[in-house]
Amino acid sequence: MKHFPITLLIIVTMIMLHASLKAAGENRPAGARSAAMANSSVALQDLWSAFNNQAGLTALTDPVAGIFAENRFLMKELGFRAGVLALPSKAGILAVSFTHFGYTAYNEWETGLAVARKFGKAFSAGLQLSYGRVKMGENYGQGGYAAFEAGLQVSITPELLLGMHVYNPVSPRLSGLPAGQIPAAFRMGLAWEVNPGITLTAETEKDINYKPGVRAGLEYQLNPLLHLRCGISTNPASNSFGIGIVKGVMIIDLSSSWHPVLGFSPQTSVTIKF
Repeated sequence: MKHFPITLLIIVTMIMLHASLKAAGENRPAGARSAAMANSSVALQDLWSAFNNQAGLTALTDPVAGIFAENRFLMKELGFRAGVLALPSKAGILAVSFTHFGYTAYNEWETGLAVARKFGKAFSAGLQLSYGRVKMGENYGQGGYAAFEAGLQVSITPELLLGMHVYNPVSPRLSGLPAGQIPAAFRMGLAWEVNPGITLTAETEKDINYKPGVRAGLEYQLNPLLHLRCGISTNPASNSFGIGIVKGVMIIDLSSSWHPVLGFSPQTSVTIKF
């Protein structure tokens, strides 16, 4: 069993190299809050909406910055890092983001610029343009891509929010590589504030490369300084859990998801309000 992590790395790397031209540039969620809730985040509103649904950025009232790290299946070679800065203004919210995934043999980075704005009291919309690069070792080559995504949130009632998000609906091809296509993904879901201390979320996602999946999450505010969270998802099937700690202008979120075969994937994010 001592060779299991090495064997797993080899298997995962081979799968990535085989499927990278189809999966490169996929829409990866960020933020340990949403990760703890099984990434059921299309109707959430926070800084990490810059990655999950740009319309949710309209809830921000002050400049906010954050960093996020995920150690997928406890393997640094599958690490995912993200950072974001959001600046509110009278015209709306402007957010600049950056992500990096992978290691020497295979890695992706992407930078994005998002704009979000409210339209009346019930509607919020957001758009993002991104540019990314995919690099594969052993002379497999590298390529670039441009991505587009858009999100909408509708306040059905003060306690119930509907979220919709589309990523790369035109599904463009990678440039600089002989083949490969950036996947398109569509998400829709709800966030229901059952009472001021309990929020339930649920959503469905359809990626063109996979079967539809369903996610659900729960957030419980134990007190103003401590939040407890959990979630469950299908395709892939996994469970998740985490906590949020509020310390003045700083929020520290810790979470982990668990896959029944591949194990744990811990996540951490830190958010600072200026």
